[in-house]
Amino acid sequence: TAEAATSSNRYPNHDADTYYLGISTTATGDELLSQLRSLNSSRRKETVGYKAMLNDPENGFYVTDPGTGSGTITTFYSGKNNNGTSGLNREHVWPDSRGGNLVEADIHMPRPTLTSENGNRGNSFYVEGKCSSSGGWDPAATSFGQESYRGDSARDIFYCVVANNQLSLVDKENDNQNNKTMGKLSDLIKWHLNYPISERENVRNEGAESLQGNRNPFVDHPEYVCRIWGKYNAATEALCKNDPYAGVTP
Repeated sequence: TAEAATSSNRYPNHDADTYYLGISTTATGDELLSQLRSLNSSRRKETVGYKAMLNDPENGFYVTDPGTGSGTITTFYSGKNNNGTSGLNREHVWPDSRGGNLVEADIHMPRPTLTSENGNRGNSFYVEGKCSSSGGWDPAATSFGQESYRGDSARDIFYCVVANNQLSLVDKENDNQNNKTMGKLSDLIKWHLNYPISERENVRNEGAESLQGNRNPFVDHPEYVCRIWGKYNAATEALCKNDPYAGVTP
């Protein structure tokens, strides 16, 4: 299956237990976000490059998505196995028109999707139950989407805010594109809490570190999400009251 490869037998890093030693165990909100941004900047020795992700599967998507064998790429949202890069597009999890161009060279953000499925979302925010190219979109609300990719999508979005300080999150279904925002924050938090980190995310995180030197902190420390955004408004506060990751050692 797409999760056959494991982080323990695929990549040599295995430093998730020491990577975050400089991060405060009590920091919250903007303080914690600032610490994670500093860590990410110090560890990200390079970025893969937007074009390289599609043109060379051995040094792009393939090495950071499990797949089922040499040259096989597991597509985002549908979880299908594609032989090589033919028929694929690079999905901007954070849409280009909303500031995704700022992080498109970073392997943690773009994902491989089938060309036939890629245009379905447009530049929509992630909104549960919606299926619009501009008014909100949910991978599970499409004919090809798998529910578990709600969690992956949310954690990718959270990472982008760490990767570039011009990007931010709002608890809306849409926003002015010039604001470089994404949402809907309360739905993203809900998805993060309801769809736990999968082995495919762990493998991808290890592969990304092998390529760039940096990790997605929300895959390694899912409790950081509520520690940063849990007090955003009443909706996020209510969700984070039931945070299963609170107080849990990863």
